[in-house]
Amino acid sequence: MRTGVPLSHRSRRRSKGSTRERIPKHARYCCFLVLTIILMAEAIGCSYLQGTPPNGKISVQAVSWKLVKKLAEPDAGLSGQKVMVLNPEDRSVVASGVTDSTGRIEFDVPQGNYVLVGASDEPQNVQVRAGQATVFKLVVH
Repeated sequence: MRTGVPLSHRSRRRSKGSTRERIPKHARYCCFLVLTIILMAEAIGCSYLQGTPPNGKISVQAVSWKLVKKLAEPDAGLSGQKVMVLNPEDRSVVASGVTDSTGRIEFDVPQGNYVLVGASDEPQNVQVRAGQATVFKLVVH
């Protein structure tokens, strides 16, 4: 026989239950599924979640061959040189500009293939990747 407070007077605790018991099973499953999809999409880099990829850069410096030879200066830039970025399929102008006082110009363009026309004798093919810079030196003879 037990001594002490009778059973009818003992405080009975009601278990509130764990978190698992309070949240319905289907709600836990839905949360798990959504989190798993988000993590997987982030891991594989889904473009529809990230938006459009960032532009790439084409960085150009026009240099004078005569100055490079005469001064042995590889960065002898030519200012005022017109440079164009063309679409290789239809040769339409994507971007254009004039080099600054150091002979440099930079273009922000979407990733893809382009043709660079400017100070050099021949057009240059350029492949631009998202978020990366492609550097070119155009030599004027």
